Amino acid sequence: PELLDLADHVKNISAKHEGGVPEIDAGREHPSDILDYFRQKNEIEEQDHMPLLTQNYLDKHHALNRTAKELTKRGLTFIAAQKLHKI
Repeated sequence: PELLDLADHVKNISAKHEGGVPEIDAGREHPSDILDYFRQKNEIEEQDHMPLLTQNYLDKHHALNRTAKELTKRGLTFIAAQKLHKI
């Protein structure tokens, strides 16, 4: 919400999504946790957490798309960071 309040009058503003929509994330069996980025894959698999982390990842994309939709509704333009992550 803060981004949407500022985006129409603050030039060159940027936003980074670290997790999903807070209200949705809070209700998840395993809410987003920045420390999950540092876990070993074998640990995640042994604890059968991959489906939970996949849901967190999809929630993050949902939040990103929701922000883009709201900016567009307000007639604001934006550029996604195309080279932020190497594939």
